[in-house]
Amino acid sequence: MTLRVRRHLTAGVLLIVPVAVTVAVLRFLFGLLDGWFQPVAAALFGREIPGLGVLLTVVLVWITGVLSTNFAGKKLLELFDRLLENLPLVKTVYSASKQLVEAVSPGGRRAFRRVVLVEFPKKGTFALGFVTGDGVGPLPGDTLSIYVPTALNPTSGFLVFARESDILDPRLTVEEGVKLVVSGGVVRPPGN
Repeated sequence: MTLRVRRHLTAGVLLIVPVAVTVAVLRFLFGLLDGWFQPVAAALFGREIPGLGVLLTVVLVWITGVLSTNFAGKKLLELFDRLLENLPLVKTVYSASKQLVEAVSPGGRRAFRRVVLVEFPKKGTFALGFVTGDGVGPLPGDTLSIYVPTALNPTSGFLVFARESDILDPRLTVEEGVKLVVSGGVVRPPGN
């Protein structure tokens, strides 16, 4: 197989896989809501209504957005949030997903200040990390706390403390850094 064919196949996979995953998740969500509400539609209207899941998904997302913008809705969502964070199995997945979304969302709480390269796990080897704050305790004043995520699963990783002078700037946005980690280094930012 020539290099050119291999490159085109790789580029095709990188474009198709995210779209396929998105379609699969949306199809699952629409199917789930359709499955829940088709019996209700059949009882109310005497027949099933195709596409009800799509409509209900849009309405559910819209209602959640409306609730999140007023005082009573915020309190209700905080209660729901606390409930999910206290359920043993759900807690792990929900908390990790929520933190990751908040870290990379433009309007959300920015957990990651910037992307850096830090020598880790040994001298001469660099890992991509995200600055999350300043150092702690007796560490020098120019020490930063850096979260070094594991590739493919950025919800687990290591907390490293390094001096500002010991880190390198890869010139990546937080979003580009997350994409690089999640893809295992396959999806590279433009110009790199």
